[in-house]
Amino acid sequence: MMALLTFVLSLIGSILFTPWVKKIAYQVGAVDIPNDRKVHLKPIPRIGGVAFFLSILIVNVLFNKSLIVEKIIFGGLLVFLVGLLDDFVELKPKPKFWLTFLAVLIAVFIGVRVDVWRIPYTKIIIKGFWADVITFVWLLGITNAMNFIDGLDGLAGGVAVISSFSLLIISLLLGRFEMALLLSSILGSVLGFLFYNFPPASIFMGDSGAMFLGFILGAISIIGVLKVSTIINLFFPIVVLGFPVLDTAFSIIRRLLEGRAPWKYDKDHLHHRFLRIGMKTEQSIAFIYLITICMSLLAIIISLLQDPYISAILLFGTLFLILFILKKLGVLEVRRNGKV
Repeated sequence: MMALLTFVLSLIGSILFTPWVKKIAYQVGAVDIPNDRKVHLKPIPRIGGVAFFLSILIVNVLFNKSLIVEKIIFGGLLVFLVGLLDDFVELKPKPKFWLTFLAVLIAVFIGVRVDVWRIPYTKIIIKGFWADVITFVWLLGITNAMNFIDGLDGLAGGVAVISSFSLLIISLLLGRFEMALLLSSILGSVLGFLFYNFPPASIFMGDSGAMFLGFILGAISIIGVLKVSTIINLFFPIVVLGFPVLDTAFSIIRRLLEGRAPWKYDKDHLHHRFLRIGMKTEQSIAFIYLITICMSLLAIIISLLQDPYISAILLFGTLFLILFILKKLGVLEVRRNGKV
């Protein structure tokens, strides 16, 4: 009942906050100007993440009295501020990376971390400093991964909604009610924002919104689930946030093979390639949603089964099928000139 209440209040809050944020964005000049890396053709407000961030923050301050949730939201706030700064002044890649690095490092230091990692199908257990390193790398990676996929109207928001819904179900199944309240507020807030962000978008979430969602969902996927469900510890968060991880991994490998820095921005992510092979924006988004739904259903099934061997078959079978389809569509090609 409480999760339903936080969902409804967050939804209403986001719907009400977004037009206000849009108006402020025009007043302060926080608009996204089209360039060779963008697919939109006119200036659009780019600080929409402020709306759902405020909604999530207010609802959890009022209804979710949990220390670990407070730590996750504080870590999310630090990342959000880095993204917000970038939304206003457009930081260069290096200072933006190091500011994000510092924000995530502080979050891990204050307790947003997993103390024990288990490598699937082995007896290897990682604790202490190296467990913190894995947590840090995961949080930094997924924070940037969600930002990378925020290239089409409604894409990052929709992926976040699907992922948060699956994590909500898993949290309820595992009895992690404090995480369920946080996730229901994320679900409601981002859904409310999508009313304005779905094609054709009248406002973007910006780096502040995308990085905040990446961090907070990345944190929940390990802290809210892995401290209870440890059968396939190291694989589980990768399954839940499958598409951002897949797109980021492909982008890094592709750039390295092309002889370029892996952090170098380009207009060659998977969603860009879907457009290039002839898909419309709505079709590209729907296809990515479908991939995310499949991975989310897989995560729920794995959490119910708690069987490492059946889980492995399902995991690698699903991943192979997705990669096979992407290969057949011609979006995984890598050439030296960076073109498909």
